[in-house]
Formats: sequence, structure tokens, C-alpha cells
Amino acid sequence: MTIEQAIKKFKNLINSSISDGGNEGKTAMIRSSLPILNIHEAVKSSLISNGVYRELISAR
Repeated sequence: MTIEQAIKKFKNLINSSISDGGNEGKTAMIRSSLPILNIHEAVKSSLISNGVYRELISAR
């Protein structure tokens, strides 16, 4: 997943949370960490594909 795709997915997750559950749904989605985890994984993949050693990238 590219960073752009992760950001789009982040936006879609937040928007659908708001549509389904209003402000409480948005809060629950943010607390789940799912939106930011997608961006985290995309950044890690981008770093690795640009030559950063996998061992230098934190697992958290």
C-alpha cells in the first residue's frame, strides 16, 4: 500500500465512522488506531523500498 492509498483509506475510515456512528463513531475509530496503523505500514514499506534497512525501522 502506498502512502497515498493509506491516506485515502484513513479518510474513508473516518468518514464512514462518522456516517455510521456520528461523533462517537469517529472517536471509537480513532481510539482503535486502525487509521494510523495503515499509514504507519505504508511509511515503513516506502522506507524499505527506498533502501532503508528493515532492521532500522521500529516495529512500533
